[in-house]
Amino acid sequence: MYPSFGEEKNFAHQGQYTGSFGGYDGSMSFNKGVFVPGPRKRMNVVPMIVCTLVPWSLFVLVFGIMAFSFHYLQPTISTLVVFGLLALVVGVAVKAFAGRLKIFAGMAGEREPSWLIFFALSLFLAWVVGFLQGSANFSANTGRYYDIGNLNNYTNVYPNRMLGQQLLDAGVVAFAPGSQLDIKHSMGFKNQEVYCVAPIVFGATPPATYDFWAVGTGCCSGNQPDFHCSNSNNPQASGGIRLMNAGDRAYYRLAVQQAEATYNIKASHPLFFRWEVEPSKQVESWMADGQRNFISWVLSYLLFQLFLVVVAAFVFSKIGQH
Repeated sequence: MYPSFGEEKNFAHQGQYTGSFGGYDGSMSFNKGVFVPGPRKRMNVVPMIVCTLVPWSLFVLVFGIMAFSFHYLQPTISTLVVFGLLALVVGVAVKAFAGRLKIFAGMAGEREPSWLIFFALSLFLAWVVGFLQGSANFSANTGRYYDIGNLNNYTNVYPNRMLGQQLLDAGVVAFAPGSQLDIKHSMGFKNQEVYCVAPIVFGATPPATYDFWAVGTGCCSGNQPDFHCSNSNNPQASGGIRLMNAGDRAYYRLAVQQAEATYNIKASHPLFFRWEVEPSKQVESWMADGQRNFISWVLSYLLFQLFLVVVAAFVFSKIGQH
């Protein structure tokens, strides 16, 4: 006889089979992970979204901290914050390798641990790339912009009238029209690289003290007056950006001392500058370059992370078929 409605209901509640013929366990009914075993496999997009946006956001945060004003104004705190983020990444990695992150929780038989490991590795990669590229951007662009921004700008400076002591806080100097480099009194000091200097002068009358010098590396022979550094032959160049590298400054000072001894001139308080056409615009371009570099990396890393997620999903789907 056919079972009654009540008996059929009871059968459904008790219908749990186990054993060698592959039974059905009701406790496994609706708990789905990334890949659902069986003839039809569908993907859970939540881990994919998390694995795309969270590492990318970490990259943006670390890059931004290392590349801009927070790093310059609060170097110790910014370092602590960035390495605090690294500690969080390590914590996520520990839990990920233990398979305990709830956001990826799934059935033991599925491939969720692969996403966990991928997530941890993506976070670590994002931190490393963000730290390195942010630091590089700071060194190449924004850091020196902030350095010069802390100093004063001077215009219409006559190098034959002003003394170095009067412009110790100069960052950008626009010299008076007609100022030029005195190549015949240039000199170089060699220490692996050649550190080249040439005095900035005005008119034919020698100044009482040569306190303003254009500098560059590897652009003179070091044994004769042949300074040919950036803009040395450009008649429109009449400004300078202050040299901020303390390590290089010592070698340029030695080159000036050689020039003093060789040409019998005096340099009481030498200041060193990069010879430029429009120094203020050059300084502003550093920040613009830093911002462009940041935006470029932000967009590129988003595409890169998305590419990694797509590749990982493809690989995991192949694994899930076996």
